[in-house]
Amino acid sequence: MHKLVRSFCLATSGSAALLLALAGANAATIPEPRHLKAPPGTDEAVRAYWTPQRILNAKSADTMVSGPLRHGHSRQAQKGEPQIVPGAGPKVEYDPSLATTLYDEAQQTPHGHERLLGTGNLPYTTNRLYPVNDTKLFKVFPYATFGHLFFTEPSGDFECTASVIRANTIATAGHCVNDGHENYYTNWMFVPAQNGSKAPYGTWTWATAITTSAWYNGGGGVPNEQDDAIIVLNPRVKEHSTHVISDYTGYLGYEFNAPLPTAVTQIGYPCNLDECSDPVATYAQETAGPTNNFQWGTASFGGASGGPEIQDFGQAPSGVPAETLGGNIVISSTSYTYDPSTQVDGASIFYSAGQNGEYTFGDDLNYACANGGC
Repeated sequence: MHKLVRSFCLATSGSAALLLALAGANAATIPEPRHLKAPPGTDEAVRAYWTPQRILNAKSADTMVSGPLRHGHSRQAQKGEPQIVPGAGPKVEYDPSLATTLYDEAQQTPHGHERLLGTGNLPYTTNRLYPVNDTKLFKVFPYATFGHLFFTEPSGDFECTASVIRANTIATAGHCVNDGHENYYTNWMFVPAQNGSKAPYGTWTWATAITTSAWYNGGGGVPNEQDDAIIVLNPRVKEHSTHVISDYTGYLGYEFNAPLPTAVTQIGYPCNLDECSDPVATYAQETAGPTNNFQWGTASFGGASGGPEIQDFGQAPSGVPAETLGGNIVISSTSYTYDPSTQVDGASIFYSAGQNGEYTFGDDLNYACANGGC
């Protein structure tokens, strides 16, 4: 039986303090990885930086495991109790004035095609999440709760995927915010529900970012037991009214220490499929990977990093067996891939706050709640 934790990260200032208290005395003694706060003027500067050409030229930030496919027990450290925190739908009607066009689609380059079973022998199915270019599916919860994430490293501009996981907070991979040697990247811009050149909810810029202790100074290698990070976004002001991103998109729930076996939907913007510009869904069964990771079969590479793996994704039909808390529960964010011929990705299982004496994804969420993200 999964434990329901209803007090985590609710959208009130009082609940942020309660959440921090729930982390326990052990978490209070764990050093927090240095966070990165955006300087004044970041909102305007980031939007000005991301020109159509920079968006199209951004490189994927996927991390690759060297050597053959690794199998193993998913939890080599102390196993924590599964805890599920539900999500929530949007609060306002879709506002078409948010929409923008990111670039001229004629400038995109062709993409290749992948077989649906690699040498890793983990089967899956995959499809465009938005099946036609003019689909309005993004207006329906939860189909706008993830998007394309752009950022700048010292070596250039890159892209990942991220998901809205609290009121004004997105979850992504640690390697999409930090190099694993205590150095943060910058210039994050999130485009929820991007579909080709269309950005139906516009662009959202970063306010602060933080990763886990396991990634922050872990050397940048994968698999990593907590290749996770969060980014708190800047709200948007429209007609004297301030809105956070989830007012429009809603947000997904999440689970700490999700058990095996489980089936998931992987969402990402893979550059080998549809030129990194359309959300691609992969449906697969998780298997145990090394160092507290899940692994599954997929054809999504190059840009899919940081995207969510979601239990019971979508809207359930009437008569379906009861889902846990209504579904749409994120259990990990894509961390690594193998050689493309293997067709297997992996992701760190979310740890709760202070678990195994580390600063974890749960602590990242505590930080978000204490800094305007919940």
